[in-house]
Amino acid sequence: MRVYPFMRYKTWYLVVLGLVTLLGILGVFIIGLQLGIEFQGGARVEVRFTEPATTSDVRSQVEAVGVTGAVVQPVGADSFLITSAAMTDEQFNQLIDAMHDSYGADKAAASLERVGPSFGRETAQRALIAVLISIVVMIGYISWRFEFKYALCAIVALIHDVALTLGIYSVTGRLVTTATVAAILTILGYSVNDTIIVFDRIRENTPLMKRETYSDMVDLSIRQTIVRSINTSLTTLLPVTSILLFGGATLKDFAFALFIGILAGAYSSIFVASPLLVILKQREKRYRKRLEAAKNS
Repeated sequence: MRVYPFMRYKTWYLVVLGLVTLLGILGVFIIGLQLGIEFQGGARVEVRFTEPATTSDVRSQVEAVGVTGAVVQPVGADSFLITSAAMTDEQFNQLIDAMHDSYGADKAAASLERVGPSFGRETAQRALIAVLISIVVMIGYISWRFEFKYALCAIVALIHDVALTLGIYSVTGRLVTTATVAAILTILGYSVNDTIIVFDRIRENTPLMKRETYSDMVDLSIRQTIVRSINTSLTTLLPVTSILLFGGATLKDFAFALFIGILAGAYSSIFVASPLLVILKQREKRYRKRLEAAKNS
């Protein structure tokens, strides 16, 4: 079995993907995230048209009735989702009448939903708590199953996956909804599972490879698990892609985040978690001696 020396370029992997993670985090803080009304409160209108209309057309109609700063998103071939900080019943009725006259908006299917700011803050706090609890439980489980160094590497890979997902959300201006939070929690579980598969094989190879360097052991472990990881990722991405292309608005939000996270989770276990683990473990006395012996041979 041919083993590719993945860990030969471990520093490059960490530098490049570290920059990707940093850019994702900067995107969140500099560009910002478009939070749905579930998190900040506001009004949401969904309307379906019978005649062609563009995002700019809908935005012009919204501004014409006095609603400013609204986010307009297409949610299908003939529907749009309009989110704003506030919208009165009078503005809603004027908007639907205007869009009905201009683009054949379906009045019966149009809906207005409002969420108070206090509910939005509570939802945001619960979402953050759910993510933090998940991470703490994962650290505890991996530390118990392996050791803390393994847990640290897995969490760094998770940070990359989530930062990349949220960074793309900030750049594309997509709304962060409760479906996005559900997708991120799913990404956490998926990414950790993929990383544990590699880590478990490393642990199994440890007593069998008593002279090889830690890099060689990790390279072999990745080679033994990479086909399984690729097959799992592809079979998972197929239904997610179908939802992304043909699902409803809420399902598309979920599928978009999940699609990015699954791709990131598939490679982060190899190019983030594993290289970082090699760097940490090679500092241990027994593996440092093996590395020095390999360099002198």
